[in-house]
Amino acid sequence: MIQWNEYYMMGIEDFDNDHKQLFKIADRIINMVNQSMGDSNTRLHIMREGIKYLRSYFDNHALREEAYMRRIGYADYAMHKNLHDEFQQIQLVKYEKLIEDGNCSKDDILDFVGTGIGWLLEHITTADMAIVGKGFLSKPKVHNTINPEILEEEINHLFVATLNMDIHARIIKDDYQGESFGQGVYQMLTYRRGQNTISVMAGIENKFLLSVANMVYGDEIDQADALIVSTFEIFSANFWRTLATRFTFHDDNLQFKENHFMTQKQLQQHFEKEQVISVLFESDKGKFFLASDDRFLKQNYATKEPVPV
Repeated sequence: MIQWNEYYMMGIEDFDNDHKQLFKIADRIINMVNQSMGDSNTRLHIMREGIKYLRSYFDNHALREEAYMRRIGYADYAMHKNLHDEFQQIQLVKYEKLIEDGNCSKDDILDFVGTGIGWLLEHITTADMAIVGKGFLSKPKVHNTINPEILEEEINHLFVATLNMDIHARIIKDDYQGESFGQGVYQMLTYRRGQNTISVMAGIENKFLLSVANMVYGDEIDQADALIVSTFEIFSANFWRTLATRFTFHDDNLQFKENHFMTQKQLQQHFEKEQVISVLFESDKGKFFLASDDRFLKQNYATKEPVPV
């Protein structure tokens, strides 16, 4: 079972009730999966019912949440609405396509459940909390100088604000080049500014993700469970997308394009290219890194020594 936590409360009763109901829907789908993985027809039925419940409820929730943001003149309305649209038009559509094709493997249905839960958890703890001034606001602070102390402070604030985890992150290497730091999940986020493509890479150690999983599923989890893996792959993808705002110079022309997962080998190959900023962190929960090739960031935060912003 996934566990609702009072920490997820926005303080707006209607939306908090919506989020609780979404967790109940996710839990109901998990129970359906646990009771019978069956043959392909059974799995298709479970996915069809799960998408029906999730889409009908989420669509209504998103409309009301968007109306509220417009009513209060929320500054990041457009970006938040885009996150809703991505979930509705990309994530859910991907699984609806599987139903149309009439083929649904065990991995497909576990990936569907995990993706929904991972996306929901990350969205509530970052984007939704930002609406009410809690958590980690999406737009980065602008600093006149680059220094590791500010970066460490903001990274630690992010984890406390979004996950209620005081991880005591500290920079252990400011020229990280993709070397292995343990089993982990790696990904690349791609942005576009005019005709230029900007990449932000991020990775997190598996044991770190498992500590987050304990918060959601409880202590009795299996790190090899496909549901756990898929949940926290999508959680990681969206979480690092939020964190990546600290590794790009933001202006009106910057647009997020896509993200995809990487292997350790792909990571090392990409690091053979020049990286403007690359930082490896140690923390109480495990290691993680961030890297960016945004040259515009360096130009606007130039110092005598190339240390992170």
